[in-house]
Amino acid sequence: MSEGLENLQHKLFSEEFRIGAGSKALQIIERITCDHLFCTLFFAERDRSYTSMLLPNAKPGTLVLDLPLDLPAQIQSGTSVVLLARINGVITGFRSNLRERSPEGLVLDFPEALYQMQRRQVFRVPPAVGDPDQVMIARQGAETLLGAMQDISVGGMRALFRPAPRDFPVQAGEHFPDVRFRLRDGNELSLSAIARFSDLHSQRGDALVVGLEFQDVSAAIREGIAQYVQSRDREILKALGIGLGGGRPGGTAGQAEGLGRKLRRWWRG
Repeated sequence: MSEGLENLQHKLFSEEFRIGAGSKALQIIERITCDHLFCTLFFAERDRSYTSMLLPNAKPGTLVLDLPLDLPAQIQSGTSVVLLARINGVITGFRSNLRERSPEGLVLDFPEALYQMQRRQVFRVPPAVGDPDQVMIARQGAETLLGAMQDISVGGMRALFRPAPRDFPVQAGEHFPDVRFRLRDGNELSLSAIARFSDLHSQRGDALVVGLEFQDVSAAIREGIAQYVQSRDREILKALGIGLGGGRPGGTAGQAEGLGRKLRRWWRG
């Protein structure tokens, strides 16, 4: 992931991505459990995260998680917890409280709401070799910048310019009325942006990296960028040999439970 989960959880829990706690939420939690998807846990006042899996549970109003081997003893009942998982590229998460801790696992209160957000709305991806990467930025009262895209997301882009502008340095907060670039198999895109950061690189300061936040993006352009980011994300995951899900749908309950035991033995091994 190109953006830390610690930062992601602050974006995820908004009304925009809330799906409630009805039958759909229950189906999603069952999917995480049956497919034995690895989950990332964040506990209150803890800087690091922990990995676990949801376990089959017949007790209503609760969820059961496998106990992480490295979970500190100080984390006891009453601690608030955030759980994040990924289902076919969709980030899924909820907030809850730790009801009980035992050697067998962690018992959580059933969450009041579940949240989901597409990866393509969050993550930045670099262009593939052979993809167009040229970026042109028109500036008000200064020379036009010509450079190369380093990565892109639905909300912005990072671009490299060499040489750095000699007339007026780029400052954070500068508004660019016209940013032009092209994506794979697409027409030239034109939109406005704001510089969120500007960093000079190399000992001579002759290379400039600018972080752009897109402004007033049309629905058509936004969807085109989102499709490209999603496509590149899948290509990168495939190249790294990282799957998007776990388990095999359609198996019997006994097969699913047996696979779950094998996964936990392997994981704890």
